[in-house]
Amino acid sequence: MKKTGVLLILLAMWAATSASAQRPNASVTQPQTVAKAQTPSESDMYCAGFVVGQPIAKTSFIGAGWDTPNQALFSDRDIVYLTGGSYQVGAKFQIVRALRDDDEFEYVTGQNKALAKVGLPYAELGRVRVIDVQKNIGIAEVELSCDGFRPGDLAIPWAEKQVPQFRAPAPFNKFAQANGKLTGNIVLARDFNNIVAAKDKVYLSVGANQGVKVGDYFRITRSYAAALADQANSILTKAPMEDPTQKLPPTMTKIQMNTELPRRSLGELIVLYTTPVSSTAMITSSIEAMQVGDGVEMMEEPPPPPPPTATPTVLNPPSITCSAEPATVHSGESATVRCNGSSPDNRPLTYTFVSDAGAVKPRENVASVDTRGAAGGVISVMTTATDDRNLSASATTRINVEAAPAAPAQPSRLGEFLFKANSAYVDNTAKAALDGVALRLQREANSSVMFVGYSALAEAARLGIARATNAKTYLTKDKGIDGSRIQVKDGGKGGRRVEIWFVPAGATMPDVKPITAPAPAPKAAASATKKPATPATTAKKPAPQK
Repeated sequence: MKKTGVLLILLAMWAATSASAQRPNASVTQPQTVAKAQTPSESDMYCAGFVVGQPIAKTSFIGAGWDTPNQALFSDRDIVYLTGGSYQVGAKFQIVRALRDDDEFEYVTGQNKALAKVGLPYAELGRVRVIDVQKNIGIAEVELSCDGFRPGDLAIPWAEKQVPQFRAPAPFNKFAQANGKLTGNIVLARDFNNIVAAKDKVYLSVGANQGVKVGDYFRITRSYAAALADQANSILTKAPMEDPTQKLPPTMTKIQMNTELPRRSLGELIVLYTTPVSSTAMITSSIEAMQVGDGVEMMEEPPPPPPPTATPTVLNPPSITCSAEPATVHSGESATVRCNGSSPDNRPLTYTFVSDAGAVKPRENVASVDTRGAAGGVISVMTTATDDRNLSASATTRINVEAAPAAPAQPSRLGEFLFKANSAYVDNTAKAALDGVALRLQREANSSVMFVGYSALAEAARLGIARATNAKTYLTKDKGIDGSRIQVKDGGKGGRRVEIWFVPAGATMPDVKPITAPAPAPKAAASATKKPATPATTAKKPAPQK
């Protein structure tokens, strides 16, 4: 029995040695290649999703659909209603959804923290085209459906993506050493999967800020150190490596495993789309299953391909530049967006304008943007120039909107209350008016009030200021209003009353001119010439002669 066992072992060793002899370099293999096509499909490009550093504002979104409320899931050729934005017939929008992992399960220790450090994941659900606009509602038809749309899913202006080219398959070195180029990790996979393989979409921890661009290739790597460190989710690393029958157990320590064992390369991926903080990539080849947490390393650029034997016909898309005049306006004012488009192939162009705020009125290559109702900030207007072959180019113009300056505060006359003749007593009617003044002063802490007291012509002049002072005394003693917030003024001969002026914060006290009493009427002047005496009507009788 023992001899037979020894013979079997020797036979297996010989077979393994012979197989090795037939493979000059066992570390170089041909990986499982994904696709024979030279370009990713439309689904690959526009259904993969992405990760961004800042959340997308919920400005425009799906509010309902054709069969609402009986339908809550929409797909290809369904009708949906876009709300919250500015829409134009023919404009296209991409439908995206902010994602969250409902159970937050970690396949790899620190997975959630690593994703949170990179950004927020979004699913790309498809594309819609506006076919009509009514009452600020964009009526849109679903043109591309990657997954079902639901009310609340966001709508952002559609933009064509740069399509990368696949490289020709090359020998794959599964023990490739580090090349010193950019490295990162797979922080998430589409649909929150953990195990991924060829054709799957994953999101990397590096993006445009680190120099990643569409078409870059990355090698997917895994070290033995990573497997040893992830003991939270693996019972295999805790199991003993030796067999009970081994006379000489293994002597390699974990430190030696971390530092001496070679790094493994498991596959390759190509970058489909970049954001400043992350990259969306598709796995192009693999030799075994990969998972979230595996490392990635940017690969060397391949040598340039040989020149083509024949120059194919190239369809050149248009180009477009736009500017705003003026670039900064106050809320309520209008700005003009003027665009210049050109076609290298001299094709006719049409223009569409889409704004995230305000109202757009387009006319050929010029649009007027009305900012009435827009808050202060930046309005983005995306203009797309499309030729008759449906090739297009887009440009975004930004208009700074400054909030309209607030009108300066002004004092206002609240009213007045009357007094009895020759009295400065504040009666119940006057107190009711003053109670309303007290309530407003309490609500508006930085406001103040001025009382202007008047007296009648036949009254003593001092009654005017006495009446204003008594009104102030009532507010300070009975209502607890700070006396520094109340001013009194003598208004002169304006009647038996006190006039109330309310002065809001920031306003100045009103300049009320005193009313003066009219001058008394002049007395008739005495005549300087005395009236002549009336002549006697009866003459004296002459004395009788003696």
